[in-house]
Amino acid sequence: MRRHRCVLGLMLIFAVAFSGCVDEGKEGTKTVKIAGLQSLTGDLGTYGSPMTDAMNLAVKEANENGGVLGSKIDLLVEDDQTSEIPAVDAANKLVKVDRVPAIIGSTGSGPSSAILSITTGSGVLQISSSNTGVEFTDYPDNDFYFRTCPSDALQGEAMAKLALDRGYKTASTLVLNNPYGIGFEGVFVGAFEDGGGEVIESVRYDPAQTIFDSEVGRATGKDPDVVMLVAYPQTGSIILRTAYEKGVFGDEVAWLLSEGLTDENLAEMTGKDKAGCYIVTGLTGTMPDPTVAGPAYEDFREKYAQEYGREPSIYCSNSYDAAALVILAMEQAGEASGTAIRDHIRSVANPPGKEVMDIGEALELIRQGEEINYQGASGEITFDEKGDVSGRYATWSIGRDGSIQAGEPIEME
Repeated sequence: MRRHRCVLGLMLIFAVAFSGCVDEGKEGTKTVKIAGLQSLTGDLGTYGSPMTDAMNLAVKEANENGGVLGSKIDLLVEDDQTSEIPAVDAANKLVKVDRVPAIIGSTGSGPSSAILSITTGSGVLQISSSNTGVEFTDYPDNDFYFRTCPSDALQGEAMAKLALDRGYKTASTLVLNNPYGIGFEGVFVGAFEDGGGEVIESVRYDPAQTIFDSEVGRATGKDPDVVMLVAYPQTGSIILRTAYEKGVFGDEVAWLLSEGLTDENLAEMTGKDKAGCYIVTGLTGTMPDPTVAGPAYEDFREKYAQEYGREPSIYCSNSYDAAALVILAMEQAGEASGTAIRDHIRSVANPPGKEVMDIGEALELIRQGEEINYQGASGEITFDEKGDVSGRYATWSIGRDGSIQAGEPIEME
């Protein structure tokens, strides 16, 4: 009898271990779990929540059209707090306890870099909608890492071109000391100097800091024509306020900002001058060009606004696309595993195939055995051999009312 119990126990263990990612939900409903690891709090907290909403919208549309593999999709969301240690803890839970086949995230490059060994080592696909760090391109991820936003290898060049086009001859860089800031800085410095400019000071700051007097002093101490700032909203607003209070701002020193600062609350966070005007009014920078997506974006924007009562923010459309592609890849593969998603995600995203931008229609075509070419809400999504996509950039600026305003495209070679 004891031996019989042992055999039954071992059978149960193996059944749980190899049951894949399809679980029995309430009332016997089968569910497929996927995960979102986003910054719901911390320096990137204002971005993580709207991006998660976009993922939920994609999941809702899929579930309204039969789900995936005959099962309802359950999106499990964890908060990485814009920090590496909480990101690692959350990733371990999602991979080892929840046994998800794919993680969408994280919001920032630092937390994403911290969990790459966990996901790739476990055969879990990681797809980010907002990691722009250049180091991800050549990371040995066994093809388990993708992103629906372009690398800073492109944005750094766009920023350098913007600076040179405005006649700036000397520049300082002030950047986050993480993969996002360091990668952006490296590309900008190379492109700016190749174009005839000179970078006279490079300063990196710890995102855990709350005082930046020394960093601002170093970045502006040699009187550069412009300071190129790569930051997130909470720390970036403190840096800009510090520069204003030190008198190294505006007419004294020009500032160019990365897309990490395109937060509608940035002006309020930075504050106003004695005349009651926002300090950051008129500041500009680079961002992914929102005009290149076409009708797929307009369709997404209308659905998002109807669902949540507000306009989508930066990288929301990329987040929607990331969730959609994971779902479509599982449906085409006929299996909810990280390896299956990896092996089919290019097939549903890249040409050839019937161009389709609606998730429900795409699922139905796959079920009919047709090849598809998903047209992203964020623009053209064609993954290269590294899991990267191309992109175009535009300027953005802060209006008198503190709003973020999209500008003109930055023409690149």
